[in-house]
Amino acid sequence: MSKAPSMPMYWDAYLADTTHLTTEEHGAYLLLLGAMWRRDGSVPDSDADNARILGLSKPRWTKIKSRLSEFLTFDGERITQKKLQETWKNTQEKIAVNRANGAKGGRAKASNNKDLDLANATNSLKQKATIPEPEPEPLKKDTNVSAKKPPIKKAVFDILSNVAGPDAVNGFIEMRWSIKAPMTERSAKLIADKLAGKLNADAILDLSTENNWKTVYPDSNQLNGANNGKQSYNEQASARDGARIAGENHDAVRIAVARVKGRA
Repeated sequence: MSKAPSMPMYWDAYLADTTHLTTEEHGAYLLLLGAMWRRDGSVPDSDADNARILGLSKPRWTKIKSRLSEFLTFDGERITQKKLQETWKNTQEKIAVNRANGAKGGRAKASNNKDLDLANATNSLKQKATIPEPEPEPLKKDTNVSAKKPPIKKAVFDILSNVAGPDAVNGFIEMRWSIKAPMTERSAKLIADKLAGKLNADAILDLSTENNWKTVYPDSNQLNGANNGKQSYNEQASARDGARIAGENHDAVRIAVARVKGRA
C-alpha cells in the first residue's frame, strides 16, 4: 500500500454539504474518508468490515450508510468518494514524479567540467520546483453573481409560491444564493413536491433557511413547535377567504332585511 504524505481536507466544501448530518454521522463519514485515504482511495463494500472500522454495529452502520450514500461512489465491490479519489490520484502522481526527479540528479559534484555539472544541478532543481506538494483548493468567486442582491428567477419563485408563502420562499432562495448554491427550476420542483400538502410548509422552509440546508426535511424533529402558534401561509389564505365569504353573507342578509322593512 503506497503512502501519501498528508490528506488534504477542504473544510469549507465539507461543512457546506453536510450541515444536515448528525454528530454520529459526521464521525462515521470522516473515519470512512480516512480509511479510504489509507487504502489507496477506497475501501471494500463490506458492511461487516466497515462497521468494525467505524466502531459501529452492523445494523447501525447499514442505517448510516444509507444517509451517507449521497456523498459516496459505489464502484463494483469498492466504496470511494469522488473528490477524495481525484486528490489521491493527483497526489500519487506528484509523488512519483518527485521520486523520479530525485533519482535523476542531486547536487552538482566537483569535476573537470564544472559548467556541465552546474547545468545538470540547475535543471534538476527546476524540475522539482514545478511539482509542489498538494495544497487546499482556493475558493472560487463567482463573478457573474451580484454581490449586493441575489438574482431570483421568477420561474423558481412561482414554483415554490404554489406551496408556501412569499416571505418563506424569498428567504430560502436568498439563503441558497448566499451559500453559492443558486436554485434551478428543477431543484425548485423537487422541493415543491416535498412541501405539497404540508400545512407547515413555511416552517419547513424557514428551518432549512436557518440551518443553511440545500433542501427541506418535512419530517425533521426540529419542526416540533416551530410554528409557535402561527398560521402557515396556506392557513392564513384559507382564513382570509372564510372571513371574506362570511362578510359577503352578512351583507346579503342585512340588505334583505332592509328590503323587507321597506315594504312594510
